[in-house]
Amino acid sequence: MNPRRSKVKAAAEVPLKRDETWWLHPAYRGEQALPLTSDAGEMPHRWVRSDAPPTRVEAVVEDDSHFADLAKVLYRLNGARPGPVRGFYVIVAVASGRYAVGQLCADPAAPVQLFEDLVFASEAKARAKATELRAAAQLSCR
Repeated sequence: MNPRRSKVKAAAEVPLKRDETWWLHPAYRGEQALPLTSDAGEMPHRWVRSDAPPTRVEAVVEDDSHFADLAKVLYRLNGARPGPVRGFYVIVAVASGRYAVGQLCADPAAPVQLFEDLVFASEAKARAKATELRAAAQLSCR
């Protein structure tokens, strides 16, 4: 038996999990907290309830705001639809010791919607909730 052939076969049998968002910054994948304010100013956002129906957003992708390029990428990731991007839950540091779970939106005016009922005292608790929502989004069609 050819030893090279057996190595190829063994490698092919290993199931690989594909990460479709490997190229996104860890903060946009929910692995780090996004700062709500920075030296560049405050990130545009809107507060909503997590149990409210998705906010209807006007399909304005061509914009000259600071977050226009991010909105274009999110618009494509969302199947060329404006509004909340299914499965893209993030953690945002809204104040010292307060972390809100949010969802990225294909909207240059407010690229993130923060859930007013999902604000936690620690980043770890917020990350756990975001991970739970992300897993639930893979099972349903929000």
